[in-house]
Amino acid sequence: MALSVVIPNYNYAKFVGAAIRSALGIRWPKVEVIVVDDGSTDNSLEVIGTFADRITLVEQANAGQMPSCVNGFRRSSGDVVIFLDSDDALHPDVMTEIAAVWTEKASKFQFQMRTIDADGNATGSILPQYFVTPTPQQIREWAMTAGVYPTPPGSGNAYPRGVVDQIFSIKTDFVDRAPDSYLVTAAPALGDVITIAKPLVDYRVHGANHGAFLELEDDRFAREVDVTRRRVGYFREIAASVGLSVAPETLNRNMLFLCLRAASYALRPDRHPLAKDSAGRIIADFLRALSYPQGFSYSQRMSLFFWTIAVVAGPRRLSRSLVSWRYAPTSRPRLMRVALNVLRVVR
Repeated sequence: MALSVVIPNYNYAKFVGAAIRSALGIRWPKVEVIVVDDGSTDNSLEVIGTFADRITLVEQANAGQMPSCVNGFRRSSGDVVIFLDSDDALHPDVMTEIAAVWTEKASKFQFQMRTIDADGNATGSILPQYFVTPTPQQIREWAMTAGVYPTPPGSGNAYPRGVVDQIFSIKTDFVDRAPDSYLVTAAPALGDVITIAKPLVDYRVHGANHGAFLELEDDRFAREVDVTRRRVGYFREIAASVGLSVAPETLNRNMLFLCLRAASYALRPDRHPLAKDSAGRIIADFLRALSYPQGFSYSQRMSLFFWTIAVVAGPRRLSRSLVSWRYAPTSRPRLMRVALNVLRVVR
């Protein structure tokens, strides 16, 4: 099998060289690297140009990450495709590990990510953390009943070529700038999601990650609630296209959605997108959702439940502190940081 690594890049001159080197360093006989520069205004092209004889470079006017991935994919030819963010780095054995568990039934191979800092030093964190390594059957069940399953973001996934072609060819009203919104969401309906429970890519956390909650933005939670609702609607479309039926209560069983919903309702009730929502409804929905594991252990589910109760029922200052602690750790209020440090000492 041949591997294609597609690297979309926009103004990541500081990191894109490391991403390219990691792809070229994969220990596999057939690897092609396609770098799509999305109209960068820094010196990205200068960095990319140092690899000109070993990669395929696609230059385009700034259009966004999704068009960059589509254009890169159309220039690729591999049987397996990885979309590598230009601030991340693949491990050399990634394709060997995929080949070891290869099955024609697979729609996605997902693996854990080791977090590193801006300088490439390991932080000691691995994501996602699996309570148990999920089977393809469990992932499909969780997706069909709760619209969610444990998955890494973009760089932690590899796809059979035919699956990517199928997903990129589907006509839908769902619009999102991130390609993994389509690929990760659709995968459980189109085949088996195979989980490799070991880190095979470095996920760089540097303070400017696309999509990161760098500061606590109250308005953002309303947008995230809306995007999640549309994403689940997109999954319904994909599932229906292959004869699968998604449970109508899916969204209100989704614990990650319920956490976003709680944050939106608590911080900006005036902009909360769900009319007639209330603290009582959110808590009641979460209580019912506890029966659906979604890849969480019992203790993890209970922790999320009590966090949600405190966010929607507590005073606004506590709600902001708890939401900040969960979603924007770099902007945690000083009081919360002190409390967490005390807890670390106690443990």
